[in-house]
Amino acid sequence: MKLRWGRRGFMVVPALSWLKDRPWRSGETSRAQSPAGQSDVSRRDFLVTSGALGATTLGMTTAAWGQAGPRKAFRVAILLPSFDQRRWKAADGAFFVKKAKELGMDPLPLQSANNDEALQASQVENLLNQRIDGLVLVAVNVDAAVSSVKKCNTAGVPVVAHNYIVPNVKLCGVSARDGVALGRNLGRALIEVAPKGNYVINKGEEGTDIARLKAQGGMEVLRPAVDAGQIKIVSDQWMRAWSGDLARKQTEQALTATKNEIAAVLSYCDCQAYGIVEALRAQGLTGKVFVSGEDGEPQMLKLILKGDAYVTGWTKFDEMGEKSATLLYECLAKKPTSAPDTVNNGAGNVPWFKISIVNVTKDGKGYQGMSVAKFADANPWWVTKKELGLA
Repeated sequence: MKLRWGRRGFMVVPALSWLKDRPWRSGETSRAQSPAGQSDVSRRDFLVTSGALGATTLGMTTAAWGQAGPRKAFRVAILLPSFDQRRWKAADGAFFVKKAKELGMDPLPLQSANNDEALQASQVENLLNQRIDGLVLVAVNVDAAVSSVKKCNTAGVPVVAHNYIVPNVKLCGVSARDGVALGRNLGRALIEVAPKGNYVINKGEEGTDIARLKAQGGMEVLRPAVDAGQIKIVSDQWMRAWSGDLARKQTEQALTATKNEIAAVLSYCDCQAYGIVEALRAQGLTGKVFVSGEDGEPQMLKLILKGDAYVTGWTKFDEMGEKSATLLYECLAKKPTSAPDTVNNGAGNVPWFKISIVNVTKDGKGYQGMSVAKFADANPWWVTKKELGLA
């Protein structure tokens, strides 16, 4: 490292004489061999190296004068699986961004993967190229996301798993509900009103752990009645990308096979429930077949008020977004975690904010029930009584 006199005083010049006279051109990466011929150096590498050396020297000078420079805001991002469900933009993403800013971080704009695993993997690589400090990942497919999280681990970028838990990789935190408990809640709500008859099980995206966990919890509740012959499961299917269209087709096929003798459809997503209600409506069976969903979307709440659906599970998505931001900040700032729980993802115990859940029914009756009106009062940022025709 050398000092050179310039118009503004002494300047620090990195002693990298072997880089001189390189043919740098705008928008193009030129590569040069080191004197040892062992590695390539790009223009970006040169700038980063020079910047680092300069920053080190400036830092030493500043310290010598007893002054402290401002700390850089952590540059963070959240990757969402899609914008199809209302929650991703209006709740999880919005509240993550809000809390991240409150904590002094610099969140990038929300991105959707359009339920495409390959696109999400590309988005992760792009963010790493942008040198983000931390990532919150809502995986399209938890198994496919393992590779992306490993790349983040290698780059030293901490990852918080949001809503879905990526298995067998290093995570700095998890913000998610208890999927098994949610499945049990919905199963109990339906079995109370439909203790006998033919059931359709309408599961979610098999590539997500939450779909598997909800299906596990629901079946735990139904199993005794199934074994006793009181309930017969006539259709049990996964729904690619939580598709309402696939849910409609499944219900239509089940109605045909049973000659419209269906007691209940245990579904784990409002977006799927819309297709189910459509199939029932075509046969004049709305209000006669009990239908569940999950997410508490305004459209689903209207169906519940009308009697076309019975129950929806609600998770505080606003809380989930905020807790993901908190977990990421604590990890980046090297602060002790404030998460009260842990969950083992196969690679070890991970700090876990377990997000609260509740069932929402028309009048608040049923297992873990809250009325639609009380739900609207408690979550006016999500839906209002006026929007639901209750005011």
